[in-house]
Amino acid sequence: MICPQCRVEFTGWRGKCPDCRVFLVDNLPPVIQNTEKKLTYENLVEFVKKNNGRICIDLTTTEVERKNQWRIPFLGYGYAWAKRFQGSTNGIWVDLKTTETNRQKKWTFPFFGFGFAWEKRLNGEIAGNEITLTAMKVSRRRKWDFPFLGYGFAWTEEMTGECGDELMAMLAVTEISRRRSWGFPYLGYGYAWPKNACLEIYNNADNPIGFVR
Repeated sequence: MICPQCRVEFTGWRGKCPDCRVFLVDNLPPVIQNTEKKLTYENLVEFVKKNNGRICIDLTTTEVERKNQWRIPFLGYGYAWAKRFQGSTNGIWVDLKTTETNRQKKWTFPFFGFGFAWEKRLNGEIAGNEITLTAMKVSRRRKWDFPFLGYGFAWTEEMTGECGDELMAMLAVTEISRRRSWGFPYLGYGYAWPKNACLEIYNNADNPIGFVR
């Protein structure tokens, strides 16, 4: 198990990191080092126009946040979300961070608690230019196990936004990760977050009525 914050491997450990108390994960995506050159906004727009008015960039989640809450008698709530997305293609570098999240908790008779969390807003840069995305589509699932273990899963599927005055963006999640854990006596915690995504950048002039997928 590996700590995503300390980036240290702990053999034989489960649960939280003994140093920073962040939840350990099975595999640690590397934080990608930005070796690409920055582009002026005009050059970025021109690059998109030369590629039929759109470019697609594959992103990987490189940081994940997980938290737990519980209430008497046996209601456990687990929350998880992607904190950072990174990727590059054809010299275009993208680094996005989650700046706002939403959380929700539900319960059903007798003692099933379900926690949900998802990415609401991303801010970052593409080739050195600012970009902002907000959630447009969110998925939610519930599972349970005997006797009172409830697991809630939620994640953002699609986000849209802008990069300056001439470029629009859509982020579509292509793969998610799910995890379960439990605590004494019957506290179930479910976690889900985007693992991989595709970011599409469009030129406004080539998409006058918005996104068509």
